[in-house]
Amino acid sequence: MLAVHAALLCPVALPVPAPRPGAPASRRRVTWLRGVASSPPGASPLRPVSLSLVYSALFALLAAAFWLILRGQGDTPAQAADSLKFWLVAGLLGLGLGSGRPQRRLLAQHQTLWRWPLASAAVAMLLFAVVGDQGARPALLALPLYAAWWGVGLAVRRWHGRHWPWRVGVLGSGSAHTAGDLLPREGLRYVPVSSQEDWSSSRLDALLLRPGDRLSEEHQRLIAHAQVTKVPIWSKTQLDEEISGKVAVHLIQSEWLDQAKFRSRYSGVKRAFDVSVTLLALPVLLPLAAGVAVTVLFNSGRPVLFWQERVGQGGQPFRIVKFRTMTRDSERSGPAFAQRADLRVTPTGAFLRKFRLDELPQFWNVLRGEMSIIGPRPEQSAFAADFEESIPLYASRHWVRPGITGWAQVNQGYTDNLGQTMEKLRYDFYYIKHLSLRLDLLIVWKTVRTILGGFGAR
Repeated sequence: MLAVHAALLCPVALPVPAPRPGAPASRRRVTWLRGVASSPPGASPLRPVSLSLVYSALFALLAAAFWLILRGQGDTPAQAADSLKFWLVAGLLGLGLGSGRPQRRLLAQHQTLWRWPLASAAVAMLLFAVVGDQGARPALLALPLYAAWWGVGLAVRRWHGRHWPWRVGVLGSGSAHTAGDLLPREGLRYVPVSSQEDWSSSRLDALLLRPGDRLSEEHQRLIAHAQVTKVPIWSKTQLDEEISGKVAVHLIQSEWLDQAKFRSRYSGVKRAFDVSVTLLALPVLLPLAAGVAVTVLFNSGRPVLFWQERVGQGGQPFRIVKFRTMTRDSERSGPAFAQRADLRVTPTGAFLRKFRLDELPQFWNVLRGEMSIIGPRPEQSAFAADFEESIPLYASRHWVRPGITGWAQVNQGYTDNLGQTMEKLRYDFYYIKHLSLRLDLLIVWKTVRTILGGFGAR
C-alpha cells in the first residue's frame, strides 16, 4: 500500500546527510538540521526520504488507529474490517481526486499532498453514508483522524521546506544571493551554477532562466542536461509572479491578449456560491447591519446609506451602497481619494472603516449580480476613465465582477495615487489569471486577518 502511494505522488527528497567523521555530537545535530545547505561538496551521498512516504506512513498509522478505535467501541472484527476497507478505498480515491489536473504553477508540487487528506475525508464521508451499513458512527470516528492526518502532514511539510529547501540553480557565476532581482522565499535556495561540476555538487531540484541572460555554450549544455534529466526549468518572470502574487503587466502587450482566454468555468460556480453564501449569512448580516445603521443614525444623522457610481463587469456603471462614514458634504468639490487622517471621515466612520463594517450593504449589490463577494474592488467612474487612459491593461479589471474584498485589498490595502493603482492592477491581474476556488478561500482567510488587524483602512 505504501509503495503504491509513494509511486503515485511526486517525490520530494528529504535529505539526511551523514555526519562528518570526528565531528562533535552537537555539531553533527546542527549539520543534520541544516541539510543540504550544510553539506559541503564531496560529502557522503544523501539518503533520500520521500515526503510522500511520510504522508503514506501517516495514512497507514491512522488506519491502524482507526481499527483499534472501532474494536474499542465494540465492533466485531468483521465490522471493523468493513469500515477499514472504506478507509483504504477513500484513501486511494482521495489521492486521485487530490491530484486533479497537472499544475501550471511552479510551486504547486506539494499541493497533491496537501489535498490528499481532505479529499480522502470527503470520499470517506460519502462512502460511509451511502454504502456503509453502520450509519454515521464510523464516519464520526474517522473525522478526527483525518484532521490529525492533515494537520500533522502540513506541519511536517512546512518543517521540511524550512530545513530542506528546493535547490534552484541560477545560471552564472558568483553568489546568487547577491543578485538583487531574485525574490526570497522560504522553501527555496538559489544556487549559482556555471559548470557541470557545480551542477553535480549542488543536486539541483530546478533550473531558473532569467530574461536577458546571455547564455554561453556551457550554459546551453546545462539547459539541455536539465531537459534530458527532467529537472524542471523555471522562468524567473513566472517564479516572481508566484512568490509576489503579482503579474508583471509592464511586460504584457494588451493587443496580444484575448479576454476569452481568461474565462473560467469556475465563474458560474462562483456566482452560485455568492448568492448561496449571502442568503445563508442573512441571519447574521441583517442584525449586524441594523446595529451599524442605528449607530450611524445616532452619531452622524441622516442619511445612513451612501450611494456612489462605480464601474462593474464589462465597464458597466452601477451604484454601490455603503454605510455613510464621511460628512454629508464630503464630495462637495468632486470625487476624491480618502487620505490618512482624512478630516471628512467621522469618528464613527473611522471605526466602521477600520473593521470594514461600512461595506455590509454591498451584499445587496451581490444579490443584484452587480458585485461578487471576492473580486477587484470597483473604482469610481471618474477615476476609472482616467486610469484606463494612463495605465495599460487597466480595463482588464472589468473582465470579472468587482468584489467586496479582493486579492489586492488583502495584500496591498488602500490606494490613493497613480503609482499605487498601477501596483494594485498587478495584484488584480494575478487574481483574474488564477481565478479559482483555492484562491478565493485564501482571500477569505486573509480578509478575516485583515479585518481583525485593521490593515489598509482609511
